[in-house]
Parts: sequence; structure tokens; C-alpha cells
Amino acid sequence: MARVTTRTGSVEVPVEIHDGLQPGHVSLPNGLGLSYPGPDGAPVVTGAAPNELTAAGDRDPYAGTPWHKHVPARVEAVAV
Repeated sequence: MARVTTRTGSVEVPVEIHDGLQPGHVSLPNGLGLSYPGPDGAPVVTGAAPNELTAAGDRDPYAGTPWHKHVPARVEAVAV
């Protein structure tokens, strides 16, 4: 597990080291971080939402799309 922290937030996620990424890069899958009711009705969140870690100003000035691939982040190991 690791904690990924940006200037807008922090999230704990499972990690996998992969040779396909350049050194110093982190990849979070898009489409996660949603909350659904669990069997007992309590909300269950699966994964992390990259939008919550991206500042509103970190976006294309014309199209307004977030720069998810250019968000500075700190990654720290979390004891399990």
C-alpha cells in the first residue's frame, strides 16, 4: 500500500511496481473512486478517483480537460 499525495488531496492505494513506467512516474486507473452501497447499506469506495487529486487549475486552457498525466505527486509507503 502507498499514500499518493498531490496539492489537492491524498489517497491510499495498492501498488504494483511495473517496468513499463518511466522512473518517477505513477499511474492511477481512471473511472475508480466511486461509492456504492455495500451489503449493509454503508458506502463502499473502490479505488481512487484521479479527478479528486487534480487541481481545478491543472487543465487545458481551451478545452478544459484535466492534465491527469502532469500532476506532481508524492508517494509514500504505508504500513499494512
